[in-house]
Amino acid sequence: MGRRRIEMHHYRQALMRMRQGDSDRDIAKSGLMCRANAASLRILAQTQGWLDGSATLPEDVAIAQALAPPKRASTTISGLEPLREQMAGWLGQGVSGVVIHTALKREHGYTGSYSAVASAPAQVTRGL
Repeated sequence: MGRRRIEMHHYRQALMRMRQGDSDRDIAKSGLMCRANAASLRILAQTQGWLDGSATLPEDVAIAQALAPPKRASTTISGLEPLREQMAGWLGQGVSGVVIHTALKREHGYTGSYSAVASAPAQVTRGL
């Protein structure tokens, strides 16, 4: 199937079939979603209590919220933050990003990626 997008009605149909006792393999054969996605949905449905046949199916909003990946905190601080002044000084002297990344690794034990260092000049000049 590849990376096919699963629509909300597929999730609802899969939940209904799970309530009726269909296996993950049966759901995959029907073309709703692959077995791995069905297994993940079944685990989620069990923890949320959605497989209880006496209860109504959850609303689309509740399913979407449960399926959504956790959001990153908006207050995530870059590992480069403590080194911002030093980087600004190096940038002012015309030092390249490759040299800055190497110096940060060697002198400060920086373990982040080069791309984080390469995008930092714009942040340093904006004062972020």
